[in-house]
Amino acid sequence: KAEAAAAAAAARDAKAREKQKAEEARIAKAEKEAARVGVVEMAEHGSSEGAIEATEYAKARPKRETAGKTSLSVAGFRDADGGTLELHPLRSFAANTRPGGGEPGSQPFRVVVLPSAQLVMDTHAHLCTNEVIGYLGGDWDAKSRLVTVRKAFPGRGLASGSDVEMDPVAEVELKAQVESEGMRVVGWYHSHPVFEPTPSGVDVDNQLNYQNLFSAELEEDADETNADETNAPSEQKKKSVSPFVGFIVGPYDLRLPTRVSKMTCFVAERRLGRGGVTEDAPFEVRYETTTDAPDDDCVDAMCAVVAANKDVAGRVRINELWRHFTNISNNRPDGGPCTKLAKLRASLAARLPDTVDELREEKMLDAVAKHIQTAWQVDLGF
Repeated sequence: KAEAAAAAAAARDAKAREKQKAEEARIAKAEKEAARVGVVEMAEHGSSEGAIEATEYAKARPKRETAGKTSLSVAGFRDADGGTLELHPLRSFAANTRPGGGEPGSQPFRVVVLPSAQLVMDTHAHLCTNEVIGYLGGDWDAKSRLVTVRKAFPGRGLASGSDVEMDPVAEVELKAQVESEGMRVVGWYHSHPVFEPTPSGVDVDNQLNYQNLFSAELEEDADETNADETNAPSEQKKKSVSPFVGFIVGPYDLRLPTRVSKMTCFVAERRLGRGGVTEDAPFEVRYETTTDAPDDDCVDAMCAVVAANKDVAGRVRINELWRHFTNISNNRPDGGPCTKLAKLRASLAARLPDTVDELREEKMLDAVAKHIQTAWQVDLGF
């Protein structure tokens, strides 16, 4: 009888483990899919096809005013410089056109992002209750109209409580750092900690300013290989969008469908609207990701941004509860409680390409968590 009881107990345990493993696999699959929302699939010969469809979250997200920032609850609120902090819905480039293909209304250039850049952006965004900011380093190929985002460079921001801008001193240092590593600045990123990653009026203004600034630099630095771009008629230059992208990371919105942060990529255009009135409009940029496995330099960069934020006033309490459930499935809470650390790990894991095996994944995630424990002096159980 004792042996039979033991065998039955072992069978129940095995079944429970199998069920738990299946549940973990289901959640991981959902989170991998969430990390691909808005990303176009890379096809042969460098072309790109169909963006992953947006979830219900993208169709009905909480607005910035509901994120606990009462000063923004008044529609049309403007900052001291006159920029509106109201969120501006992203517009889309023409359907059934290829990014960088040159068709009327198409996205002006392709964007390819390395996973290591996403990982650093995502880590940085998870560390602070305030908005964070940084630059994106990479390359611009004018002939193929391709922007490649290779690395994220976290910066120091000047937060007003409602938006963030780069510290002028840090901006100069950061740009020099990007160039010292053989890259040029091809974009910037910032976070919307607890609300949707849709650009505000200030974000759109900043994006336009960056596009104009780096467009001027491109003209100054242009060489014979970019002659076609450089010698284009001035009217054509005015109509083209400078190859400079903005990313917004939304890590802690309670209505996210999974533990994966939402990332939005956009550019801005100044155009004539109805009645001949000039308007600044943000456009969503479809981007591709590569299968390049993040290396030790990427892990070092994630650990470095952890250390850099150990004493900031808005540092998150990484071991506190984020929400009382894991994911949202069929508009209902699904899974047990989730801490901010667990959310960070899940979001990073979902962005790792399939070229990273489970052992390497755990090693990378543990390295970041252990560094948080050491640098921030919090007990995370390691």
